[in-house]
Amino acid sequence: MLIPGSHRHYISCVGQTPENHYEQSLRRQEFGIPDADSIAHLAERHGIVQATGKAGTLIVFDCNTLHGSNGNITPSPRSNLFFVYNHIDNRPVEPYDGRPPRPAFVAERGPVEPLKVGPQRYIAVN
Repeated sequence: MLIPGSHRHYISCVGQTPENHYEQSLRRQEFGIPDADSIAHLAERHGIVQATGKAGTLIVFDCNTLHGSNGNITPSPRSNLFFVYNHIDNRPVEPYDGRPPRPAFVAERGPVEPLKVGPQRYIAVN
């Protein structure tokens, strides 16, 4: 479920993110989430839509869009894959609070090269 347009609004999140939060956050998100009043306000303003598609559908949206999902009630597994793309000048830095940095598989800090994007050719698939 998505709240369209919510990515255009800044919403602060309550609470402090615990150490190694990435290990648990995909099971149940309890930290780094907006308060209920902010979510209700944006849902009232923009509505809530369900992103649906047939098997194999890929859904892509801005990571700042308020989003959530229901439990998987089917006998089939469901997987999520997350990619974060940053501008080359927006590399991860050492944490400001003295904590150890997240592991490389969560936030790569090594040398990177900008993507070289050329002309695209799209093929219609039915």
